[in-house]
Amino acid sequence: MNYLETLKNITKDNKRKRENLILLLVLLVILLISINYIFNSDKSAKETNIENTVKEEKEEVESIDGKISDVLSQISGISEVSVVINYANKGNSSVVYDTKETINDSGNVTSIEKNVAYNEKSGEKTAIIQMYNTPKVEGVIIVAKGVESNDLKQKIATAIGNLFGIASYKVQVFEK
Repeated sequence: MNYLETLKNITKDNKRKRENLILLLVLLVILLISINYIFNSDKSAKETNIENTVKEEKEEVESIDGKISDVLSQISGISEVSVVINYANKGNSSVVYDTKETINDSGNVTSIEKNVAYNEKSGEKTAIIQMYNTPKVEGVIIVAKGVESNDLKQKIATAIGNLFGIASYKVQVFEK
């Protein structure tokens, strides 16, 4: 009962009542700012992890020109290979979602909540990528020493065309 008497005494004194009300408002504002900061930092961390996963896959796609250069350099008489790949788009990825459906008594779905699914390793979350669509290749330019003959140029163009699923006329091979 001691608490009730204290509360009654506080409310009787107008000056203390105002001070306590101001203190309560300040504490509420601090609490709201803290909650907002916590939830926004979680959201930005999730978005950052998704961006990192997609970035890693894009870097892998971009390293293809280096791999092509290495393979073409292994052909007898060819050296100093440079490859430029022109992409029609940047590619995209789709992540896996955890879906929660709320169903009412009549069996109808009332709400659907989708959240990105994550793998957690060593305390770091990464989004689960369902599928990554590689960028569509529009054309390729290859410059190398030792590709003087038209027959060799055509073979390289055909091989690169088959690799990317494009017509061989979209692959240009030049002597360095």
